[in-house]
Parts: sequence; C-alpha cells; structure tokens
Amino acid sequence: MTTMMPAPDNEIQCKLLLYYCAMRTNCDLPDLQAFCALVRCGGFNKTADMLALSPSALSRRISKLEEALGGRLVERTTRTMVLTPLGQTLHERLAPLLDSLDDCLAGTARMARGEGGQLTVACITTVAYSLFPAALSRLRQRHPDVRVDLRDDTGARVRDAVLRREAEFGITVMWEDEPELTSQLLRDDPYVLACAPGHPMAVRGQAAWADLAGQRVLALRRSSANRQQIDAALAVAGVPAPWFDEVEHLSSMIGFLEHGGWMAVLPRLALAATTRVATIPLTGPTIARRICLVRRRDATLSRPARALWDELARSIAGAPAEDPAG
Repeated sequence: MTTMMPAPDNEIQCKLLLYYCAMRTNCDLPDLQAFCALVRCGGFNKTADMLALSPSALSRRISKLEEALGGRLVERTTRTMVLTPLGQTLHERLAPLLDSLDDCLAGTARMARGEGGQLTVACITTVAYSLFPAALSRLRQRHPDVRVDLRDDTGARVRDAVLRREAEFGITVMWEDEPELTSQLLRDDPYVLACAPGHPMAVRGQAAWADLAGQRVLALRRSSANRQQIDAALAVAGVPAPWFDEVEHLSSMIGFLEHGGWMAVLPRLALAATTRVATIPLTGPTIARRICLVRRRDATLSRPARALWDELARSIAGAPAEDPAG
C-alpha cells in the first residue's frame, strides 16, 4: 500500500487541535487561520485584504474565537493591533501546528499525484528476480520520488499480504478464485527443462517428461508450490517424477544450472533474466502456471501503484515465449 512516514509530534498535535475545534469549542479552522494571519500582517485592514474579507467580517471571526476560548486575544485601536498575553500564548502554540497542517496536506496532495510516499508490492520470487527490476526502472521515469517496498515471497504469502492490506497489490500464481480479490491474468507460464548451454540436452528442440526417466533432475523441495503442481500433474498423467537432488531456493537452483552438469525444471519466467541457461519445452504433459496481478476488490490503486501495475503487465505479458538459448 501507499504509506507516509510516521507522523511527527506536531502533526499529531495538529489533529488533536482540529478535533478540539470541531468537538469542544465553537471555533473552526478559518478562525484560527485568520488569527495567525492577523498576527503576521499586524493590522485588520491589511489582513482583511489578504483574506478577501471585509474588516468587519474579520473582526467577527476574531471575536468568535475569543468568545470560544473565553478571553481577549487582541487589543484593538484605530491604528494598531496588539496581542494580549493570552493571544501571544495562543499564537506561539498555534502557528507551528498550522504550518504542520499545511505541510501534511501538501504532502498528501503530492502523494496523490504520485510525487512521493511509499508503495508496498508483494511479488512471487521468480517475477521479482526476472522482470520486476526493469518495470521499476520505467516507473522511476514517471514517479522518481516514490519509494517501493518489494515483498518477494511464495504465491500463497503474496495473496495473503494483499488480503491483509499489507501490500497494495501483488503478482502471484492463481490456482483458484479468491472472492475478495480481483485479478488480471497476464500469461500462462510453462515449466521447461533448464540446463547449461553445453549440456547434451541443450540441443533438443523439445523433450517429453518420459525422456527424463533415469535422469538426475534437480528439483525444488516438496514444500514449493511449483513442485506440488508438477507432481500432481505428473501423477494424473501417470508419469514418474524424475527428481534426484533438491534445493530450497530459486537462486540456488540457477547457480547449479549455470555451473553446468545439472538439469532442472523451472517456470520459464524464472529464467527471463539470465542468458547463461538454455531452456527446452517439456511435453507429455505440458504443465503451466497462471501468472496474475491481484488487488482487493474494495481498494482503489494509487496513481503510482496503477502505473507500476501497468508496467508489470506489459513486462510479464510481453516476456519472450521462447528462450533464445533454448
């Protein structure tokens, strides 16, 4: 989600001031602003001109404030305006709070225009590794001052982060519809056989799962959602799983592949950022996962979030269908 930094003490005090004005006294924000303007200008006529009020209307505002607070704030003469001790005390405390309120409102307006703030996005690791950096670089050209907090995690945790409003939107794998989320399908991401370009399998135009029988294929651990999807599809097709060694993380698997001598099965998008690994389409069965952008149905994306959503949609939907090394 788009957030601001924790409010400073003055900002909190300003909120309390507005609450007090609205709920506990008969004055309002224009009365307070008129009083501070009067102190800055030093006279009723000059202040009235600046505020586009008549002198009598300005005087009524000050009188209303004095009545609400229970004491005289200004000593009025025909030529001068002098603060009473009560007026001096009020101005010393009020002026910084009104300045803080102005800063708060201006900062919020900048955030609404996409000129600042922090955007939190959740993303599956494969997309965070391969395509997110380029999309974020393009976002920077339009919103250079928006900070991005990327929560790269598993698909289930990405969905949970969006559901709990910890992230404004997410990029994840959708297995089934979620009533509280709206999604945009970007593409089907097929699982491919991956190996170093010098591996004997790299010259194959495609391979069947049955061709991997007896091979020592590197796998992600059983707790991985990708592994669970593949195992379930192979079981339905009656094809034995060819796994031998196992690793926990995608980065480890890619390191093994780039070293040479290993084969692995990965989503194609996981390899979009590397040219040092060849990919071979797998058939019999063809297995793919569905990559989606998701957000809560009851939430409206901020301007920078919408821009990043669109950049990611273009990046993911437009990623090459075939790896040149394959």
